[in-house]
Amino acid sequence: MLYEPWIDILVIVLLLIAGLVLLLNRRNRMLKLWSEVARLELNFHKALFETASAYAKNASLFSHYDDYDYLNRIDRVTKSSFRTLSLEERQAVFKALKTLYVSLEESDEEAAPELKRRFETLQTLRLKYNSKILQYNHFIRAFPMRLIAGRIGFEEKTYFG
Repeated sequence: MLYEPWIDILVIVLLLIAGLVLLLNRRNRMLKLWSEVARLELNFHKALFETASAYAKNASLFSHYDDYDYLNRIDRVTKSSFRTLSLEERQAVFKALKTLYVSLEESDEEAAPELKRRFETLQTLRLKYNSKILQYNHFIRAFPMRLIAGRIGFEEKTYFG
């Protein structure tokens, strides 16, 4: 049997092409995950601001003295630029909203169904956001993306509360 060097070259070229296609598919998946995370992040933070504003406008529903501290925190945030807040400050707003939601739940079943619905929607958006962050973080930690992601500026994202 004759040795044909062009067969070896063809196999190497095919393997290189297959590797490149695989790498490009992984890159495209990473970009898709990144855009989904960004979209969910925007939706969540928009809902967070709207929910905080709605709770601040309905401050009269909260009668406990402890609730006023949380309402003041939320009120200060709604009057400032929400985009300039750090992650920790946004998480503090979410925790204040959660405390006020529990206060509403304990006070009366019929009190402010719109506020309850808004918080439940916010909670759903938060869970979707964190779920997508989990997928994204796992994806960029796996080989070979771990080698590529850092070099092109993709870093792990932080979960929200």
